[in-house]
Amino acid sequence: MIPSITFPAVELAKITAAQLYEQRLLFLLLLLRSPQLRLVYVTALPVDPAIVDYYLRFLPETADARSRLSMVTLDDPSNRALSEKLLDRSDVLDRVRALAGDPDDACVLTFNVTVAEQAVSSRLGLALYGPSPELVPLGSKSGSRQVARRARVAVLEGAEDLHSVAALDEAVARLRERRPSAGAVVVKLNNGFSGQGSVMVTLPPGDAGLSLPSAPSIFCAAEESWPSFSAKLAAEGAIVEELVREPGVVSPSVQLHASPAGTFEVVSTHDQILGGPGNQVYIGCSFPAHPDYRLAIQEAATRIGAVLAAEGVVGSFGIDFLVVPYGRPPVGRDVYLSEINLRMGGTTHPFWMVRLATGGRYDVASGELTAGGRAKSYVATDNIKSASLVGRTPASVIEAVEGAGMGFDPASATGVTLHLLGAVPGFGKVGLTCIADNPEAAEALSQQATEVLVGPG
Repeated sequence: MIPSITFPAVELAKITAAQLYEQRLLFLLLLLRSPQLRLVYVTALPVDPAIVDYYLRFLPETADARSRLSMVTLDDPSNRALSEKLLDRSDVLDRVRALAGDPDDACVLTFNVTVAEQAVSSRLGLALYGPSPELVPLGSKSGSRQVARRARVAVLEGAEDLHSVAALDEAVARLRERRPSAGAVVVKLNNGFSGQGSVMVTLPPGDAGLSLPSAPSIFCAAEESWPSFSAKLAAEGAIVEELVREPGVVSPSVQLHASPAGTFEVVSTHDQILGGPGNQVYIGCSFPAHPDYRLAIQEAATRIGAVLAAEGVVGSFGIDFLVVPYGRPPVGRDVYLSEINLRMGGTTHPFWMVRLATGGRYDVASGELTAGGRAKSYVATDNIKSASLVGRTPASVIEAVEGAGMGFDPASATGVTLHLLGAVPGFGKVGLTCIADNPEAAEALSQQATEVLVGPG
């Protein structure tokens, strides 16, 4: 496992403790339940032994699992992607290669795939389990709209493959001709993530000659401006879409997995918890997605998944949707593609942590995860942040949650699991996944656990 989050450093800087997000994927240690599996987990910074101990406690045979786990660190805090650092460290690559053993019986798993991850897998002589870099543009904002059309899934009014403010202005003028009632648009950089590469622009009524930089604009990243955004626009391109502000609009997601054999499956659905300017920034998620549209987004995702699998996409990926209610009761709902993320995402680690910890199974027909004969729900976030957590140890945070009686209970398959623990001492940040037998109980547990860690309010 090489959990390199390979995005431009200037974009990663927008996320608190971004480098420690490599530790979000430590749920993979639970795969060591299989006695045939060996896992080599590579990180830029050392992982606190208490964190490793925490994950191994979810397994029945801790000592045996530990004997099949190798934690490898570069001990390199520099602001570069893990894969790029690895390419400069032949000594570490040699060690990983030796630990991996038979190259016909091992593969490299990554968070996302770029030419850097491809180069690492080549240097290791191991297969890369993920989409080839040539396919990654299918998951850009422009590529997502194009794939959706091929799959016969609706997209919002807008345009893609735009590389200048002039092109944006022209696209918005055409959009307003088709949608005179459009009051705002959102511009999304092709390779932005977690909403950080977006700007919302209010459209004054009747101004046909509008240039977007002159209109009221809100950037999701506080440090962004039209001059800096325009440079990124020229470099990577963007899309523009109508910003839908109808009451009741939600943005659920579907997670899929595609195999090297060309088959694929739906893995989960979630309702995304959004915040920040205009609710464009990913904060967390709840599982499962609401039953009113859960199966509808699965069906749309299945059509998109078929297109991507036919192109040769391999590995885990997510598809975000916009669900817009219309009409009087019984309310109908329009489903629009929002974006495709050809990588692991914010819903990957909570779902697999819950599935592996509970031993649950996902039922596509109902969209539910069932463990011990009961359907499970959970609420997850990466964004518990407080100055009161700075300087605390991961062990103390684990003890606080478990001491309050909220730790995961394997008998009931409910309770709180923790992630991003490595970000606690330096950044006062930690992640929670709160598992219960229904959505209301999961939300209540999330609020209680948050209060235990950072206090009320």
